[in-house]
Amino acid sequence: MEGFKENRATSCHSLQISQLQEEVIVLRAENAALQEQLGRQENELNRTRAAFSSCREERDRFSRRIREMQSKLASLQSQSSQGSQTGSSPTRSKSPHINPTTGERTPTSREDVPIAKMAERVRLKKVESGDRHILGSEISSLGLSTTKMAEHLAQNVHEESHTQEIFQTLFSTGSPVPENKIREFEVEMERLNSRIEHLKSQNDLLSLTLEESKGQCDRLSVLIGKYESNNTALQLALSYSDQAIETFEVLLALLESEQDQIRANCRAVGLVKSDDENQEKIMELLKESQENRKSAENMARHFLQKLDRSYGIPCRMGGCHISPWEDLSSHSHTTSTSSSVSSSCDGGEFSKADERRLRDYITQLKNDRSAVRTTVVELESVYVDPTSKDPPPIIDAQKLDLENAVLMQELMAIKEEKAEFKAQVYLLEKEKTSLELQLNSREAQEQAYLVQIEHFKSELQEQAELIEKLKSSNSNKKTLNIDESEATEKVNKLKARIQELVKTIEKVTKNSEMSAQQSVEFVNDLKRTNSALVIAFEKAKKKQQTKVKKLELQMSSLTERHNAQVRMLKQRIAMLEGETGHRLLQTSSSSDLPI
Repeated sequence: MEGFKENRATSCHSLQISQLQEEVIVLRAENAALQEQLGRQENELNRTRAAFSSCREERDRFSRRIREMQSKLASLQSQSSQGSQTGSSPTRSKSPHINPTTGERTPTSREDVPIAKMAERVRLKKVESGDRHILGSEISSLGLSTTKMAEHLAQNVHEESHTQEIFQTLFSTGSPVPENKIREFEVEMERLNSRIEHLKSQNDLLSLTLEESKGQCDRLSVLIGKYESNNTALQLALSYSDQAIETFEVLLALLESEQDQIRANCRAVGLVKSDDENQEKIMELLKESQENRKSAENMARHFLQKLDRSYGIPCRMGGCHISPWEDLSSHSHTTSTSSSVSSSCDGGEFSKADERRLRDYITQLKNDRSAVRTTVVELESVYVDPTSKDPPPIIDAQKLDLENAVLMQELMAIKEEKAEFKAQVYLLEKEKTSLELQLNSREAQEQAYLVQIEHFKSELQEQAELIEKLKSSNSNKKTLNIDESEATEKVNKLKARIQELVKTIEKVTKNSEMSAQQSVEFVNDLKRTNSALVIAFEKAKKKQQTKVKKLELQMSSLTERHNAQVRMLKQRIAMLEGETGHRLLQTSSSSDLPI
């Protein structure tokens, strides 16, 4: 019965260990999934950062280029003004001679040229033959010595003329970027910033959940260590129980052999009367009982030697009763102990002292087993955090950090939705302006049509008047000249009206083209808004699905935890019942042994 209960306890512990291993595997898989998701979020964040950095670098590059062009333009203007001033002054004052072969300027004997300027003139001549640009300070100090310098300066001015025109137009008209584009850039930047903040909050949330899962894994590893220590303690207690059972079997064999020997002696003496048995059979029984006794004593002696080698307990010599048990932690024995054990074991018969030593070994094994059983740690549940009853402030801070991260993630999601709504509002405003422009174009068309109708009415009236005048002209020929002048005037009026009609038609066509262009822009804006609404709807749908999945996972985890706790409690109750029954058996066996 005791062995069956021990086997049941070991099977329960093996089942718990397998459950713990499965839980560790699941947690490792979740940890890997979280790490992959974190890596994806980090990659996306790095891509957005790289895009922003590239935009900033491009902006800085353009600004540097503009500053360089401005500085170059200013330097060119200053060089041209200084060159014109310095180029005219030496010619008026000194009247140099020009070499006809080379075209270089040679000073006369009357010119007092400083010695320090000669090296600069030589360097300037060397520069003229090369490709290096001539500086304005050199021109201002030395003047225009050759025609190459003037051509070089004119070429630079000609090359930079288009940049000067660009900067003049920029300074005169200002920035060519329209306000609606600036507004679009601002809306897009706000949306991207909200997206980046949302990704950062998701990254913080994932890092905190990763830390929490890491702490859970550490707790489970500690719990697995406790299970392993309990398993080793129970295995040690089981080995002690096996040795105690073997010792009981040896004592039982000794007692049975002693009982058989006493029975055979009684038959030999004649205390037990038997008519059918002869003397030879009694002698055989005596020999057989003696042989059984010797074999039992030999087996007990060998087993006692084995126990002495394992535990080193000294035998009781003479009247000196040496305490057979030392401390639990030290089973070492001295040379005197080994010599006393060997002297007692080499004796002829198995004495009562040896039998008493076996009984002492039994009590010692029981004590060792109970001592090992006291080292078994009480194990908490796998699914319940043992620190939840009285949590330290560090765990409270971690929980608060996790809750704050969840709230920040939700806040960033709301900000991102707000930015998307702003973009949608901007698109709707553009749609409104396009509709207003279409309405204005329709009003202009209506006015043009009204003018055209009035023109047609006036033409009809004039034609009717002409018909009447033509009828009356037959009666009066004198009025022909007057009619011709009136006809010419009417023709001129008709030409003017035709020109007006052409202008109105051109206006109508321009308005129709503008309305068509606005309708195209309106359709494109509608497509953008539709795509933005579809994306927002998909995001909301994904969020709702993730929330539903989270709730389902929470429900399944709660049910699993409840079932696991119920199983653990049942196993614990069974173990406690087995321990109480085992203790009752121990107390009954210990009370029966001295008898």
